[in-house]
Amino acid sequence: MNIKKAIISTYNKEGLEEFARFLYENHVEIISTDGTAEFLESKGIKVTKIQDYTDTPEILNGRVKSIHPKLFGGVLAKVGNKDHDADLKNLNISRIDLVVVNLYPFDKVAEKTTKEEQLLEYIDIGGFALLRAAAKNYRDVVPIVDPADYKSVIDSIEDCGDVPLHNRRKLALKSFYSTSRYDSTIHKIFSELFASEKYEHEFYEIVGMLRYGSNPLQDATLLKIAEKESMFDYLENLTKHKSPTLRILKDIKLLFNVVSKTEKDFLGFAKKGVFVFGYNDPSEQDFENFFNQASKMRGGVIFTNNVELIKKLKEFKIDCILTTQELDKEKLLSYKSMVFKMDKKIIKKDYEYLIDEDLVIKQEYRDLNIDAEYNEKIAFEIAKQHKSDTVVYVNKNRIFSGVQNALNRKIALNILKIISDEYDGELKGGTLVFDSPINSEFILNKISEWEIKSVIVPPALPKDEQYLEILKEREINVLVTPNRYHKY
Repeated sequence: MNIKKAIISTYNKEGLEEFARFLYENHVEIISTDGTAEFLESKGIKVTKIQDYTDTPEILNGRVKSIHPKLFGGVLAKVGNKDHDADLKNLNISRIDLVVVNLYPFDKVAEKTTKEEQLLEYIDIGGFALLRAAAKNYRDVVPIVDPADYKSVIDSIEDCGDVPLHNRRKLALKSFYSTSRYDSTIHKIFSELFASEKYEHEFYEIVGMLRYGSNPLQDATLLKIAEKESMFDYLENLTKHKSPTLRILKDIKLLFNVVSKTEKDFLGFAKKGVFVFGYNDPSEQDFENFFNQASKMRGGVIFTNNVELIKKLKEFKIDCILTTQELDKEKLLSYKSMVFKMDKKIIKKDYEYLIDEDLVIKQEYRDLNIDAEYNEKIAFEIAKQHKSDTVVYVNKNRIFSGVQNALNRKIALNILKIISDEYDGELKGGTLVFDSPINSEFILNKISEWEIKSVIVPPALPKDEQYLEILKEREINVLVTPNRYHKY
């Protein structure tokens, strides 16, 4: 085995006993800081403490304990470099073949205290530097920052006595990412504390390549905010031989968010990022009506948990089927559309990014709920997903929209009528959900013409409150949301 000497200094002890015992039983000398040494010795694993190895005590109340040429020289020395070999020999420094370091999460420190002096004392110097040194010299030293990698390193050593170069490169990249994120977290926390910086840090994880972005000739990469919960944690592409486009993902995102709020069965169709029509708790007749409409569609995404309907959609020219059902992947190979499986999940977040080329906005995220009948609640959730202006119609379990980002509410209502006619829907009775206040006689007239029974609207401006009073006089139920919720 090529690994003879290792440094281990970890905050996260998960899996460490098994890994360190493997090294010890294979005659690897383990050098550790006090806390890690105490842990390993309690498990019967022999360890050399860093101050004994360097013959130098900790100083400055522990601020300096692992910054020593005997450690860093052993980590940074290149195998086969005659000058390095000479320096090691002259200074009696042994090579170190493996470095295991993970750092105390600085954001966890900041959750406990905002006192500057206490925060400063938690900034790691020695372990941080050792990890970077090992990552820099990955050809000759194995750097490990993630306990999840212990098993693969053990497997490699058992297989060939060493860790292959391509694995070392991956471990080095993970180490550089970890130290980079650690530094950015420190900068972010002290920026907030000092209220004097102008930089924002965010790391993104590459999820995969898209078939294309906005247009077929535009290559695109799908990203998610690193180490943050995302809908992509709850989505599985069951047709992996196909990749989604930006447009498909926008439809999936809309349906994912709506379905995650449902408590009953749901059937819906979205296209170009807008919900078009669907049913809560659909009946057999609803499925038949939906199937007849689906046969006319090109593109878009359908959500359904009806396995028989999914089978019937096999040859349809839609973009994607979204479901929570377990399906046989082999049987989906011949489907024209993609098929994604989702698990319901309401994603909690404190903020969201709005990105349009070089226009980047980070804004506070606020979810909004209403006390209403179930079908109205789902229609409201759909309205929340749309860009303003939008309007959503719900009557019993049937929902229509097909409109977002309209120039104004008048145009939104006209588009709604076109959509309802296109999909054999009748606008009579039921509820209209607006994401902007009612502000014209035209809207009042349409509400009367369609015999609407209820409206859900955000708070009106003072000049528009008269329209809500008129609706109440006409005995139309008015539910005013606690605050505005439209999006751009």
